[in-house]
Amino acid sequence: MAKKQQQRKQKPNPKKNIPTPRAPVKKTRKGNKNILFLWLLLALAATAVCFFPMLKNNFTNWDDEYYVINDALLRGPDWQGIFSQPVVSNYHPLTIITLAINYGLTGLDPSSYLVFNFLLHLLNTALVFYFVWIISDKQIWVASMTALIFGIHPMHVESVAWISERKDVLYTLFFLLSLIQYWKFLQTRKQSRLWFCFFLFVLSLLSKPAAIILPLVLLLLDYWKGRQINLKLIWEKIPFLILALIFAIITVKIQSHKAIAGLDLYPLWTRPLFATYVIMIYFLRFFVPYPLSAFHPYPQPDHLGFPVLISPVFIIALIVFIWYQRKNKLIVFSFSFFVVNLLLILQIISIGTTIVSERYTYVPYIGLGFLLSMWLSRYNYVALKWLAPVVIIAFFGTLTFQRTKIWKNSGTLWDDAIAHYPNAPQPRTSRANYTLKLPTTNQSEKDANFKQSLEDCNIAIKANSNHGPAYENREYIYFNQGKYKEAIADATTLIKLDPANNLGYAIRGASYVRLNDDPNKALADLNKSLSLKSDNEFALDNRASLYYNSFQKYAEAVADFTKAIGINPQQGSYYLNRSYCYYRLGDKGKAKSDAQIALQKGMSMPENYRKSLDL
Repeated sequence: MAKKQQQRKQKPNPKKNIPTPRAPVKKTRKGNKNILFLWLLLALAATAVCFFPMLKNNFTNWDDEYYVINDALLRGPDWQGIFSQPVVSNYHPLTIITLAINYGLTGLDPSSYLVFNFLLHLLNTALVFYFVWIISDKQIWVASMTALIFGIHPMHVESVAWISERKDVLYTLFFLLSLIQYWKFLQTRKQSRLWFCFFLFVLSLLSKPAAIILPLVLLLLDYWKGRQINLKLIWEKIPFLILALIFAIITVKIQSHKAIAGLDLYPLWTRPLFATYVIMIYFLRFFVPYPLSAFHPYPQPDHLGFPVLISPVFIIALIVFIWYQRKNKLIVFSFSFFVVNLLLILQIISIGTTIVSERYTYVPYIGLGFLLSMWLSRYNYVALKWLAPVVIIAFFGTLTFQRTKIWKNSGTLWDDAIAHYPNAPQPRTSRANYTLKLPTTNQSEKDANFKQSLEDCNIAIKANSNHGPAYENREYIYFNQGKYKEAIADATTLIKLDPANNLGYAIRGASYVRLNDDPNKALADLNKSLSLKSDNEFALDNRASLYYNSFQKYAEAVADFTKAIGINPQQGSYYLNRSYCYYRLGDKGKAKSDAQIALQKGMSMPENYRKSLDL
């Protein structure tokens, strides 16, 4: 009995033998975070290295003069003008504000502008990483691969290295933040997340009107999350759709004057062909980014070319493939993300002078990068997981590193474009414009620049006899070479092509002056030029000289020289000529004062005139 009692006492208690559950090991979570930041850091480091050469670049003559160099809105800045005036046919006040900040920091030194673009791109790369991480159920490798592709893809150099394309990297920043907030809304159903999403949408629109596509992308996220697409979901997007519509109307109204090309250049039946070609080219260049150029011209109207004609076959094949894969959410979501973000630039209505622009892939390639990364992640091979990033860095990274150097200045930019498209008018005239403005130390250098620019203009006019910028540059060359009759002929053609071109009237009027032709014709042209652009320094100088020499209207000449001095106070000839006018008006005091300034600025002066002023 005692033995049984002892056995009973020694019987183990099952509750006591159950091991106490351990608290979750914090090191695991911290380890995951460390891995997350390590992969993010690797993607950002690769991106920073590939884009680093751009920090040594300069402004180009492709829109930078309108956005920065000659943009009066940045001086001050002019807050009212920033929010009320479009710049280069776009309404993007937030972008202009950031450029005004750069102007306040470094003026016309491009360093801060380039650093700002560089940092925005790095930030966007980090946001792509985070966005993909949360929508891929926190797959770190997928997020890092997609971010790496986005960060170093050669087609994205144009968006980052081009100062005027600040709007691209800035709108994408708020676009991605808005998508992230919407995904948080889908996870938590907190209305505050939806309001944050809307607020960031507003900021994105104020950076670039291309953000109007965001409501459609939100529907794609609904689909990816598994929400049923119905009227309730559409109603949820009504505020987004209304705002998108408002900005679309504003943009079309602004761009209808200049940015939207006329339909008369190509038959209407070519428009669908251009749309299919654009999708095909952007898709193929995701994998093979060649050729890379700042300018990809439209084909000739009478010879569209095989790639354009065959593009519908490619698109039909793509549609068939997606249809058969319609139950594959990854394929449907990724391709839809790619295409939806291209809808605005399918050239149904032609925007600008290029059929393909590399900057337009900045957001769409997130979809293709996500698809490729998710597909590769299914192959659970360690070698592949490391080989894929290495191959992408070696291939895309090398191209991007070299491509950033092409944007060093206007010369390198247009030399590269001409190498790919030697007969395209726009790169030729842009290079001619750059060459004409290069500083020279002697007459032989100046003559060489005139010769190079004239050759570019001639090629451009041969390719397109209605290309106005070529006549604008060539009339200037002829005028400076003393070929005034040729200058008048080109100016007349330019005025026919563009009746609002003030330079055409200015050069023609000045040429009439040099030829001692009818002074009334010269005055009429110079008056017209100044009515179109009242601060045209060249026209003011020539009209003042005409008033002095042909009409003896010295007071009117003084007024024009005074305006010219206000525009360019460093030009000594304006002071000397105004001195002559004051002398004719009998005001020797002012004549002497202007003459002294002219001498200080290195102007030569007839000895008898100096004696008359007691100089």
